[in-house]
Amino acid sequence: MLTVGLSLVVLMLAPGAAPAAKRVPGIDVSRFQDEIDWERVGETNVGFAFVQASRGSGDDCAVVADRCGADEFYEANYLGARAAGIRVGAYHRAFANGRGRASAKRDARAEANLFVEQVGALRKRDLIPALDVESPFGDLNERSLRAWVRAWLKRVRRKLGVRPIIYTNASSWQATGDTAKFARAGHPLWVANFGVESPSVPADNWNGAGWSIWQFTSSGSVKGIDGPVDRNRLRVGLSKISVR
Repeated sequence: MLTVGLSLVVLMLAPGAAPAAKRVPGIDVSRFQDEIDWERVGETNVGFAFVQASRGSGDDCAVVADRCGADEFYEANYLGARAAGIRVGAYHRAFANGRGRASAKRDARAEANLFVEQVGALRKRDLIPALDVESPFGDLNERSLRAWVRAWLKRVRRKLGVRPIIYTNASSWQATGDTAKFARAGHPLWVANFGVESPSVPADNWNGAGWSIWQFTSSGSVKGIDGPVDRNRLRVGLSKISVR
């Protein structure tokens, strides 16, 4: 996410980009940051934070498998960020799996239920929940992966009453067939692309809508957080990605 004290030079916009007033710095965190001093984070220019509520669990969670499932730091991170005056929302790190579409849907609903159980009811001004869609995807083909994503989004929207954000990157989204279906359905895009002046946006520039949030580094630093942290910036106003 954005580095504290980011200079005006870094925030200068390319032609046609969003106004500087909307380029709000943000971070996203999980249990991998351990305990965070949110009061100190609140003294920086960080304006929003996504905190991990859950990760896929079971055999499909092959990355740090002993730290999957519910995020034990979620409640502390959510409450701490909110108390510090930082706009906060929850995300789920998907580990999509299944043998065919029916199995993929069951797996997605199980992960969605875990996420909803962690998050509970949304509050006004919370950030809209986000689904982290990135490889690995087990043995799912394009059609089954699209079914997985659709099932998770549908379950969370029905339970929480909002249309979730999709987090991904161009290479991971290719595994869906680079579908623009979810862009057309109105799901905002949170795109990851590091070390570039502007991000590569999948699905035909997200069906012409472009990105709403850009995660531009995984090695940022922020006062109050030990070690590296993901940093983000907005292209739209916070109201566009918040619960009303």
